Amino acid sequence: MGRDVGCGRRQTQAGPPYCRGKGWPYEGKVGNDPAVMVGEWRQQGQALPLTFKRVGETPAASLLKLEKIDAGGHTLTMLIGGEGTPAVVFEGGFGVGIASWSSVQSYVAKFSRTVSYDRAGLMQSEAGPKPRSAKQIALELHTALQKSEIRPPYVLVGHSLGGIFIRVFADMYPKEVAGMVLIDPSQEAFDDWARSHQITQPKDDQAQLAKLSQGIRDESAAVDMDFQQARVAKLPAGIPVILLTAMKDDNVSAETRKVWVEKHDEWISKVAGGKHIKVEKSGHFIQGEQPQIVIDAIKQVIDQARRKMP
Repeated sequence: MGRDVGCGRRQTQAGPPYCRGKGWPYEGKVGNDPAVMVGEWRQQGQALPLTFKRVGETPAASLLKLEKIDAGGHTLTMLIGGEGTPAVVFEGGFGVGIASWSSVQSYVAKFSRTVSYDRAGLMQSEAGPKPRSAKQIALELHTALQKSEIRPPYVLVGHSLGGIFIRVFADMYPKEVAGMVLIDPSQEAFDDWARSHQITQPKDDQAQLAKLSQGIRDESAAVDMDFQQARVAKLPAGIPVILLTAMKDDNVSAETRKVWVEKHDEWISKVAGGKHIKVEKSGHFIQGEQPQIVIDAIKQVIDQARRKMP
């Protein structure tokens, strides 16, 4: 929860809200087999090996291919596969890209075109221009989607800080967005509350950040700008939106969790036709802990979007 997927105490993509985008991320690489991501999870000064593998019968996994796509002077690594419209675009949280969708993308590729990717400066993607703001990230993603001939409309799926990124993308390219799924997303109203209550980042998190890659540090440096851009971003009118909130978290106070949920309630209540699903048995990394809930939400948004398409 909070701003990022990499600021965790519970597991790879988990994190308390006071992390403010500065944390302990997972770094890994996809090799010849796109169903396997091998890397390390860094926590409290330790580097722990952790491998993501797709499980079960997933024929669509063989359709997913890694490609290097130009994003305007630098390349992004994208995992692309599946057929069908609208295309589903996955946006990971702070410091994480393709790795965070290993349990979901191959299943979604059975019923639609899909793309996940590593943002500039992360994992296998080249560094991009600074600051690494949400608008810069959206511009690069849009450029890469055009270059890879993944045509709109898009259903955008964003986890944690990725929820901010896809909202800004939708504001910049409203005619190209057909729907949205937000997975325990970062939320500017919660950030305001955290600041006003002086919920700060622990010193060990700050020390850990200094040891991480330049790309992750660059994303961290732009977090305040991301929230400023989110505050003025508007959703395209009439698109289906589902927000998933993780309800299981033993690492934050009851008050903090209560406010986190309240801010999600407040935000989705302002979205016409928006749907809020509270995932009682999952922590922040819902797509890893309960991937079927995420898959079902994506399919529901796709089905609604298709009914509106000419």
